[in-house]
Amino acid sequence: MEVGSLLSIPEENMGEAKRLSEEIILEKLRKLPSERKREILDFVEFLESREKSERWVEFDEWAMNLAKEKGFAHLTEQEVAEIVSDLRGSI
Repeated sequence: MEVGSLLSIPEENMGEAKRLSEEIILEKLRKLPSERKREILDFVEFLESREKSERWVEFDEWAMNLAKEKGFAHLTEQEVAEIVSDLRGSI
């Protein structure tokens, strides 16, 4: 089974599809020469980095929306840090 054909698998079988796709990827990876494996590793690390960046962007958007909603959008990052520090010190 090729990875592309996994896209048509019903939702209830997705766990099995994920396992199969991982097996297919590993099988193909094992056949590659070392230099190509290093390229694959570099690409996977790039994807991980991009995923982390996307999560931070989502968090930043959430935080900015919350600040606007609560009326704190005018505060700088430094002012927020000072308020948090003061509050932690009073606990």
